[in-house]
Amino acid sequence: MGSSAGKEKQPADKGDSNDNVVQQKTASTPASQSKSQGNSETVQHSERVLAKKKTENGGEGVLPNRQDRPKTSKERMQMQREKTIMVSKERTPKLQRQKTGGFKREKTMGLTRQKTVLNDKALKGKKLTKTISKEHITSSTLKSGMNAILLGSTTVDLPSTAKIVRIFTSSTFKDTENERNMWMTEAYPAIKLFCQKLGYEFQVVDMRWGVRNESVDEHNGTEMCLREVQQCQRLSTGPNFVSLLSHRYGYRNLPRVIEASEFEKLVEAVNPDPKKVLLKWYRRDENAVPPVYALTQISKFLPDFLSTDSQKKREAANQFWVENDIMQDALEMAANQVLGPEDARRYVISVTEKETQMGILDAEDPKSHCLWFRRRIKGIEDLEPSTIVSHYIDSTGPEEKWRKNRALLKELCDSRIPQVLPAKNIHQYEVEWKQGINSSHLDHKEYLIKMTSDFTTRMCSMIQEAIEERRKSEKADSLIQEIINHTSFCKTKLENFHGREKAQEKIKEYLKDKSSKILAIHGSSGSGKTTLMAKAVEISANSLRKTTNKTVAVAFRFVGTTPGSSNVSALLESLTRQITLIYQEDLKVSEELRELVEQFDHVLHYASAELPLVVMIDSLDQLDPANNARNLSWLPQELPPHVKFIVSTLEEDIYECFPNLQGFLPPENLFSIPKLPTNDASGIVDHWLKNKDRCITKRQREILLKAFEKCPLPLYLKMSLDEACRWNSFSSESETVLEKTIRESINALFQRLEKSHGLLMMSRSMGYLTAARNGLSESELEDILSCDDDVLNDVYQYWKPPIRRLPPLMMARLRTDLQQYLVERGADNVTVTSWYHRQFLEAAENRYCPPKDLAFLHSQLADFFDGKWASEKKPYKDKDGKSNEEIRHVMSQPLMYGETYNLRKLNNLPYHLIHAGNVAALKEKCLCNFEFLQHKLLATSCREVIDDFDHARHTFPKEKDLELLGEAFQLSEDDVIYDPLMFPSQMIDRLADEKIVKDFVTQCKSCTHPHIRPNQEVLIKPGGQMRCAMAGHRASLKSLDLKQDGKTAVTCCEIGDDEIRTWDVTRGKLIRTYDGLGDHPFSVYYVNNDSFIMINYINLIKTINELGEVMFTIQPRSVQHTLVVGGTGNTWLGLFQEQMVELYDAKSGEVKHKVSNSDMSGLKFGVDGIATAVVRPSYNSHGSYNYMVVTDSTQQYISVFSLKKKAFICTRQVFTDNANGDAYTVDAMVISADERQVCYCDCFTNDLHIADINTLKDNKVHKGSGDDYTLNYHVSKDGKSLYCVSNRDIVIWDLKSGERKYTLQHSCYVTDARTVDFRTMVTITEDKVVYVWDMTRPEKRGHKEKFNVGQNVWNIITLPNSRYVAALMKKTSQSTNDFALIIYDLVDRNIVRQANIMETPGVFELIDDEHVLVNMGSSKIKIVNLNTMTVVHTFQGKIPKSEEPQVNVISDHNKIVVQTKGSSHLKVYDINQEETECIIQNPLSNERIEKLYTNNKTLKVAALTDYKNIIVFNIKDKTSKVVTAADIKVDELGEIVAVAPCGDNIVLTGAKSFTIHDEVTEEILGYIWNSKSGKLVAELHDKEYQINYVLKENQRGLSISVDDVMFITDTWFLTSDDDYIMRVWDINTGTLMKRLTGHESNIEMFSITDGPLFVSYGCWEEENAIKLWSTESLECVASFKLDSAFGKLRLCKDGLTFVTTEINPSRIIHWKLHGVEEIVDLSKLPKKFGGKVLEVDLDLQAVEDYEDDPNDPDTDIEFNDDDDDDDEEYEEYEEEI
Repeated sequence: MGSSAGKEKQPADKGDSNDNVVQQKTASTPASQSKSQGNSETVQHSERVLAKKKTENGGEGVLPNRQDRPKTSKERMQMQREKTIMVSKERTPKLQRQKTGGFKREKTMGLTRQKTVLNDKALKGKKLTKTISKEHITSSTLKSGMNAILLGSTTVDLPSTAKIVRIFTSSTFKDTENERNMWMTEAYPAIKLFCQKLGYEFQVVDMRWGVRNESVDEHNGTEMCLREVQQCQRLSTGPNFVSLLSHRYGYRNLPRVIEASEFEKLVEAVNPDPKKVLLKWYRRDENAVPPVYALTQISKFLPDFLSTDSQKKREAANQFWVENDIMQDALEMAANQVLGPEDARRYVISVTEKETQMGILDAEDPKSHCLWFRRRIKGIEDLEPSTIVSHYIDSTGPEEKWRKNRALLKELCDSRIPQVLPAKNIHQYEVEWKQGINSSHLDHKEYLIKMTSDFTTRMCSMIQEAIEERRKSEKADSLIQEIINHTSFCKTKLENFHGREKAQEKIKEYLKDKSSKILAIHGSSGSGKTTLMAKAVEISANSLRKTTNKTVAVAFRFVGTTPGSSNVSALLESLTRQITLIYQEDLKVSEELRELVEQFDHVLHYASAELPLVVMIDSLDQLDPANNARNLSWLPQELPPHVKFIVSTLEEDIYECFPNLQGFLPPENLFSIPKLPTNDASGIVDHWLKNKDRCITKRQREILLKAFEKCPLPLYLKMSLDEACRWNSFSSESETVLEKTIRESINALFQRLEKSHGLLMMSRSMGYLTAARNGLSESELEDILSCDDDVLNDVYQYWKPPIRRLPPLMMARLRTDLQQYLVERGADNVTVTSWYHRQFLEAAENRYCPPKDLAFLHSQLADFFDGKWASEKKPYKDKDGKSNEEIRHVMSQPLMYGETYNLRKLNNLPYHLIHAGNVAALKEKCLCNFEFLQHKLLATSCREVIDDFDHARHTFPKEKDLELLGEAFQLSEDDVIYDPLMFPSQMIDRLADEKIVKDFVTQCKSCTHPHIRPNQEVLIKPGGQMRCAMAGHRASLKSLDLKQDGKTAVTCCEIGDDEIRTWDVTRGKLIRTYDGLGDHPFSVYYVNNDSFIMINYINLIKTINELGEVMFTIQPRSVQHTLVVGGTGNTWLGLFQEQMVELYDAKSGEVKHKVSNSDMSGLKFGVDGIATAVVRPSYNSHGSYNYMVVTDSTQQYISVFSLKKKAFICTRQVFTDNANGDAYTVDAMVISADERQVCYCDCFTNDLHIADINTLKDNKVHKGSGDDYTLNYHVSKDGKSLYCVSNRDIVIWDLKSGERKYTLQHSCYVTDARTVDFRTMVTITEDKVVYVWDMTRPEKRGHKEKFNVGQNVWNIITLPNSRYVAALMKKTSQSTNDFALIIYDLVDRNIVRQANIMETPGVFELIDDEHVLVNMGSSKIKIVNLNTMTVVHTFQGKIPKSEEPQVNVISDHNKIVVQTKGSSHLKVYDINQEETECIIQNPLSNERIEKLYTNNKTLKVAALTDYKNIIVFNIKDKTSKVVTAADIKVDELGEIVAVAPCGDNIVLTGAKSFTIHDEVTEEILGYIWNSKSGKLVAELHDKEYQINYVLKENQRGLSISVDDVMFITDTWFLTSDDDYIMRVWDINTGTLMKRLTGHESNIEMFSITDGPLFVSYGCWEEENAIKLWSTESLECVASFKLDSAFGKLRLCKDGLTFVTTEINPSRIIHWKLHGVEEIVDLSKLPKKFGGKVLEVDLDLQAVEDYEDDPNDPDTDIEFNDDDDDDDEEYEEYEEEI
């Protein structure tokens, strides 16, 4: 795009035919116009590719149809070297920026260990680093909570980080049933949705119903209620306690435990009979500290209390409640006698008041967290006692008792609560007594509605206020929340730490020594790694701080416990942000994984002697394996000074981490957790029991320690201690038995919980939790269980529930019993619960997820995530077998909550439907549902969707629609990663006319967001030969190899991507990424029977195993070498350099043989120079089972080495220089399958030489095609065929007959191809994609042949009537001049006017809706009537002979401007007059005009002279002014110029040097020049980005140099720059308005001034994407990524649509923007060129065109390079006539 850019990267091919040369293109066509102006469309050009830029108002861009090719293969290689050298300068990695318009970029492209962010200046402290002194963070600062948390303190108090609104509803039971039920059905769902939209979870704890006898049996209901109140206070944002009271005081409970000293006082004051009862039920437990009297379980004395016989159960219950009342009355009486009033109160008040006391009266800031709803029933106190009345007021039993209850309630309601709560938190209601509360009565119904409405409104208001306040107070947003979560987890683990002195000493030694390596702690599952890591945090944060008297920064993470630690991207982002904040640095932390790795390494260098840094990461094995996180290439191998780094992991190979750590850490840095000593175990027992306020008897202690000796693992000890804490001092021997193993202990725990909670409740809840994809939140599990009628019938076995849901008490009990074995972690932006320890997960899978139950569990989970029962009544059969249906009030599952994606549904629904085997629902709701797929693409990534399809296709292999859609996704993977919003466009095109997915395509067409669609199919179709396109690399692919079974591929790239990637060929997906191994790999091979990957760098050879561990390295003596792999299974590596080969064992890397070649006198192995080595892998060498063949450095000699004989058996010159001195070279070579022959060729003639392997004499030569460009050879296993790549095709040779055929046509140039069976072929190309082809399928091209318009469209103009375009085309691929000028109807898609011409196209400009200006074959410009296809005007005089004739139409003013015939001055024509209007003199008499720049709206013309000065002509007053480089203080003016639509300003470009921190850089900047005042208005300098590009290593190679300029309004113009950014500037001030990001390569721009839209095109083959932008908002509206480059692009005059062209054969394609309110309908436009189709012959040359006009005022001396050429041309023309 403009020569000023200095780019040598070629754009995606725009106009070459199939027989064009691939590697370099040189123009061979006649002149075509090139100019750049204010509203120009731009086309990139370089020295070798002649291109043209022209305004939309009549502009054209002609690209050559046929390119000259280099004459020799040597010349081609030189061009490759040039290309490589230029690429290495220009194409270094760049930061991937966020896409404009809110498009979501794929975040996880791979890992790197490349140390690039730091450069030398940064290491010295310039700009990027800062020395931290004690003044920055001191011990006094640590008193501030947030700073202490940030620095890793484990002693600071922690605020809650949960995004939960959790309320405890306190009420009496029977009398408030109607209110609570209405809240459940009406209020809670509304509040839940309100919270979800704010990103919060809403939970309700209502303990008043669903109490199982098991809970009553254990007497722990009250304790559980109070624990839940505390939990709500701890977790909830905003309201946490809601009281609902009326006239009942509530149930009073017996204390479960009473301190022994107090109980004995009380008993002494009790009468003998009650005393006997008390001593029966309360037993002294010496295992409590201090000793207590514990209330015995009811079933101990009354076993029938838990009976399944309802009669026996009732009798046992009645007996207990009688004795319960006796004990309660006795304790109350005794307490009032022997205890003080406050202490006695514990035995007097109800459970409801205890909850109120904790939830309101003793709460901190109750006005922000508590609500009270009070209901008064008029006159109820005066009603006669009855059963119904007793349900609403205490009125039965002893009068003294119920009157006391009323008094206590009155005190609570009239005095205590109002003293604490403000009036706005109290809601009071009065209702009439109507035999209770009955919603069938109108006034009661209105009351219930009003109360529910008040409750909902007030709750939402408090929640909103609390969330807003929390957002204000949160420091460093989510980062502090993340650190708090890990600190809380760490503190929990430290509570029970004891002993481990040896391990502690090891950690302390490491922290003090000078090691620059990571310390890795490893051990088996259950060995105590996490607890030890928590202790290591404490040692670093506290102990080390005390011993060194220094502040120490500790950044630690326990992997898997939060969303920010579950995957490597989130982990690195949070750690990098924390370290940056600690050291008060200004670093914008990236979201791209590759950059995160670099930045993480960078921030470690912030550490200083004044503030050392310790980083700790626990449980590396818990990392999500995505993006090859467990290969640990993101960990630093060398630590900067003042940094220590500790990690932990399991040892098993299956988790990958430990073997990888062994690969780069010395043995002394691998610390195995020693067996826990018995002394430590005894100390841990004491410590644990003390923390639990427990002790055990001597006998019990012996049981515990003996059991530990048999299973000496910390996890086993913990579980045994948990069990021992349940023992009483009076427990029998049968009750103090421990299991022998961890698994048996877990099973025993599960068995006990099954008994306590019910087998069905336990098995289903644990089954759902375990089967869930990544855990369940508490509310999710409650909802799922509320839809499980088996569970509900079991729970409701003895009573009818008020609402058909799982009672919250059930979940509370279960959570209490299991909480220490579960962990809360992040998944899909929700806090979920899952098993923390693998041992529990495996045990739960085995026990609760048997194969026979899995489908049911997944089906229930799928129903939940589908929201199936969120609004529908769910049918069920109750415990008696009666059918019914009820609403379950479960969470709704829309695709989005407000602006937040419902990731839980998007990620979990397809997973569970697949595992449930429900393919119909899977298709309907997920994988054949456009809305679902689009939302998932936007919320997650394309790879997540492809994984869903991959999973489904393997589970349901016979589902053809899933197969087709999955393949379509794989073909569009790179495209949808680029922009997920182009998904409907891609699917509509790829799946057109596929009946099996017709409904899905219809859904795509109904898409409501803006997207671009062509009116013809342009993309490759699924079901054809191309099976998938695997994206992931970030640069052009260079090398490829397959395993011997053909199922796995390995690839590497050109400069710009150092990653090695392996691919699953069968499933079409990435397997693994390897990075940080070296710079610039240029070939990869599978060796050692496919167990290793060998990577050949320029000056280093590395071999790794599949885990990424480096097995060995080989250091060649120089970069000039050739590497060959051979032997059976590639077990030999041959390094050919100088005149010998060194033979290495591919398993060990040891040199086994060194053999010299005596026939190499004067020759040497290897390639000439680094550049050549970088460009191409060794296509000029090959290895087989028994031989290796290789060329010398000239590539004209071949040597054969025998692996059997370990000797060279032949060296022979096979090519020589031709008569012109051009050298033919061996460019492809392979050994035949039978190892008897060597096949080789050069890439000029492409002849296939088949030579004897022993003599290298040709046995036969098959003639090749001069149009090919052969890069490599491979042979089939059967030896019958040879295949190679050539240009865009695969060429297959029949080795016997010499017949050749082309197959698998690609959209860009192929680099290599591999197959093992000629069924599946893998190819790599110059784009970034790995292609997999099914050669057994027929080619599937869609309807590409249907609307052909010849062989190639050379130029195209959109007409004012947007229904039509005018075009110049070449009709056939023949070399004869068979061109045509056509009018094409975009609606009917056919040619309606055609003029056949013989002249080669040149000038082609729009005049009006019926006329064009042309210049073809002569020096005359002419106007052609498009309707009649006749010449209607021939203008006076001649224009200069030039390859780029400068003829511009200023249509708004009816002017044509050209140079005079000698290019000295400016000539002006009036469109309506053939005579010259005027000639404006050039003030620079010695300089010729080379380029003209105009704008339709103004009569100013800018001209560039051959001396690089600018002249501004004013046609109106016929004046001119000169601008020189000195005027704008640049080294030289550039060729990019634009004239503003109005005013006197023009945009110029110029080269200028800058010195930035001692580094000199040159930029081509834009400048605004006022032609009237002759002054510089502004320099267009994006200084911020320029400095970044110089200072930041990962942005090196990027530049702000201007490539092109284009006006989009009268005041705004764009520059497209070398950093792939378009910048919007104000023409009057030079203000930078906005940066338009999103492109990844050079940009071409297209617009019509003041149009509503403009278009940009990323033109390199790696991108090849069109973007549509809003002129008003400057946002990207839509984009489209093509499989192959288009020829031309022009915006239509409607400003809303555009056209492109294709080649070979050529098509004209119209593109519309869909998903907007008004879609352009061209069929409604008038048929300007209607009637009969016209085809005529048009002669655009006449004899008089070559004669001088005596009246021509143009007296300029005609300038020609060669007058003889002109004479010959005229003579040839006369002869032709």
